[in-house]
Formats: sequence, structure tokens, C-alpha cells
Amino acid sequence: MSQSSEAEAPSPSPRLEGVDLLRGLVMVLMVLDHTRDFFVGSSVDLDRATPGLFLTRWVTHFCAPTFALLAGVGARLAGGRGTAPGPLARSLLTRGLWLILLEATVVKFGLFFRPSPSLLVGLVLWAIGGAFVLLSAFVATRTPGWVVGLIGAAVIALHNGFDRLPPDLGGALRPLATFLLRPGEYPLPGGMTAFIGYPLLPWFAVVAVGYWLGGIYGMEAGRRRPLLTWLGLAAIGLFAALRASGVYGDPRPWQPEADPTRTILSFLNCTKYPPSLQFLLMTLGPAFLALAAFDRGAGTAGGPLATLGRAPLFFYLLQWYVIHGLALAVALARGEPTGWLFVDAFPIEPPPSSAFGLPSLYLWWLLILAILYFPSAWFARYKDRNRGSTWLRYL
Repeated sequence: MSQSSEAEAPSPSPRLEGVDLLRGLVMVLMVLDHTRDFFVGSSVDLDRATPGLFLTRWVTHFCAPTFALLAGVGARLAGGRGTAPGPLARSLLTRGLWLILLEATVVKFGLFFRPSPSLLVGLVLWAIGGAFVLLSAFVATRTPGWVVGLIGAAVIALHNGFDRLPPDLGGALRPLATFLLRPGEYPLPGGMTAFIGYPLLPWFAVVAVGYWLGGIYGMEAGRRRPLLTWLGLAAIGLFAALRASGVYGDPRPWQPEADPTRTILSFLNCTKYPPSLQFLLMTLGPAFLALAAFDRGAGTAGGPLATLGRAPLFFYLLQWYVIHGLALAVALARGEPTGWLFVDAFPIEPPPSSAFGLPSLYLWWLLILAILYFPSAWFARYKDRNRGSTWLRYL
């Protein structure tokens, strides 16, 4: 989630409203994804899923990369508002550790509705929080933004090469590299287990690119918008070229199918865990284009989304409890089993008797958005009225 430094921003300008608008849009899509987890199921196998269900899942792929990108943008904008490198580095460090703590407590309980003390989860907040911790070191050493962005771009471009290395290469460092680059379950001392869904280095790379990207907001709009548009088109074009060639960038190549629709879906079915080069080009390209399109501000129609975009962490934490709580209430009302709602395991998978179809999923999604909007809008306004509050910067 993009719990970046916009909490410290001055009154929204059209430029920053565009950032808030994009964040709010992907927050709405995120709720669709998590509603699907609890009301339909997490597994979306292209061989069995309908095109509608697959595309419902696919469109939500844009959420995590955009959140991570905008987290980096927000960190750079905070520095651009006159925050010295030392205080900014400390802010990023403490914020990053705070996000990791929230993942291990508030988010985990919202996911499982049980403490699960032997399980540590590493999802979106872990990835962005860890990225902030790493980024704080670059800020503290006054590393130029373009260097940070170049490092991020290099990791994005090269980390798929790790798949091709022999298993024994790296010796004792191989497990650490795997932990940082690949999702999975990892045993910890004391009988604990860490489930890492979002490995740190690929997602830090996206935050690092966002940190570079934040620097272009010092440009005049007439130069900034064409640059954002060019970046978006270049990323999409490179994705199409790499995907079509199958040479590099994703461990799961597309396959021609007898059905043209299935062929298109196979072409779009890139690897998210971990995010492959092709996956990130496919998702970040449209994010750049959206930033260019929204750069003139949110307008009346986009106002509600921009409002949500100013309270991202509050919204993110609350949505787990609303979605999970509503799924529990529905199961109880229907007399369905509820044990699956208290299991600390992935993926989340309701039994067939409790799963809904695609039309019902969208109705539940709209209801959940209506429930979430009002407290989140109130909190966004509360933050605007209390900009000097230190604790609000962490929500």
C-alpha cells in the first residue's frame, strides 16, 4: 500500500491531486481483489477460470506496483518540500519499521481473525516498509535520486536472471538471496514460520524507481506530462516485444490457444509472485500514462477517489476487517461453515457452498466500498485539518 509521505503535503495542488487520484483508483481495485478472496476464492487458474473471472483478477494486478511506485514518489516529494536528508532518512526508517509491525499484527489479525503468533506474514506492507528501510540508507548517504532509480531499474530488469542460475551457485548466500527475491514459506528459530508473498528486492526496486520519478514533479507541467506519457508507452511497448518474443522477462511464457480469447489471456498472464520484468512493464506502463492523464487534477468526478487517496493506510487496514467481517456475517446468516474464515493459511479459499458467482462479487464489492468510503473520507479530512500532528503521519 502506498502509505507515503503525502501525509505531510500542503493543500493539494492539481499536480498532487493527480497522484492522489491514481492512488485512490487502485485502492478501489484493491478492494475488488480482496473481496474476491473472501467471496469467490483466491485461485484463478487460466485453464479453469472464465474470462470474466480472469480479467477481474488481472485488472487488480495494477494495484501493488502502483502503490509501490507512488510510495517512492511520496518519499521524494517529502524531500522536495525542504526536509533535510537526515530527518527524511529517519522518517523513512521509522515509517518502514512501523509498516512491518502493522503487517505482523493488525493486517495478520484482519486476514485470519486469530493471532497466529507462530506465523509472520510478508505482504504489501512488509514490502513497502522494508523498501523504506533500504531507501532510508540511500537518503542518509545523499545518494542522488537518479542513482537510486537506476539501481531500481537494474533490479527490475535483471532479477529474472536469478531463475536461470544453478541451484548450488552462491553457496551459503543462496538462501538469503532466495528469501529476498522469491516468495515462499521459510522456517524461523523457535518453531516460527515466515510466509513471504512479496519478496523485498523486486518491490524495493519499484519504490526506488518511484523515488526517481518523484523528482520530475519539479519540472514544468509542459515537460512533465510528455515525459510521463513517453515512459508509459515505452514500458508497454517493451512489454509487448518481450512477451511476444518469449526471450526473457517471465518464467511463464504465453501459449497460443485454439480460442483467440484464451490466447489473449495467456499473453496477459504474467507472473506476479515475484513480479517479473514483464509483469512490471505491463502494470507500470499504464500507471505512468495515468499519472500523465491525471496531472491536471482530479476534477469534480475524481474528487471522491482523490479523497480516498489521501488516507491510504487507514483505508488499507480497515478494508481487511470490513471484508472479512462481512464474509463471516454472510456465512453465519446463510448457515454455512465458518471454519475457513479462521485458518492461518494461504490462499484464502471459501468452500464451494460459500462461494459466490462473478455478478454477486461485484455487488459485494460496491457494498464494501460504500461502507469504507465514509470513515476514510472523514479521516482524510481530519488529516487535512491536523497537518502538524506527528502521529497522523504514520496513518
